[in-house]
Amino acid sequence: MRTLLAVLLALGTASQVLGKVARIPFEELVRQSDLIVVAKVSSVTRPLIGKKYAKANVTEVWKGASQEAVRFLASPTWTCDSSTAQKGETFVLFLIEDKKTHAYQISGEGRGRMPIRTAGSKPYASFWSEIIFPKYIPTTDEPGFTQAVELVELRKLVNSSMQTGK
Repeated sequence: MRTLLAVLLALGTASQVLGKVARIPFEELVRQSDLIVVAKVSSVTRPLIGKKYAKANVTEVWKGASQEAVRFLASPTWTCDSSTAQKGETFVLFLIEDKKTHAYQISGEGRGRMPIRTAGSKPYASFWSEIIFPKYIPTTDEPGFTQAVELVELRKLVNSSMQTGK
């Protein structure tokens, strides 16, 4: 009986530990990303079985090689991965390239996908609570996400993070 209780307790604890995305400092998100772009999704594959991929037209490149379009994995790789894309959506994408397949996937377990919204006349990028921004960066609450940051401030922070080598 004690053995069964110990096994059940261990399984319950393990499932709680494995089911959560780790928090990531913004500078680390920038560092691990091979490509950072502002892009608008032009198409999304809808396979019956298998992974979903999206193609997005790039309007700005903040890090990496300049390109007109990018293709990336738009399906979760595990339970807590939030990778997705919808046709017409515009966002800032932090992407990691698979060196073997040369396919991109969204950094930070999908948290490197920051939809762009306009509030007043200013564009903002929404982000998940797992991304830790420096305290000096002004953010605002955003319905459906935890917070949003003004796009111009986000671009400055990406540039600053690359220059300091973080």
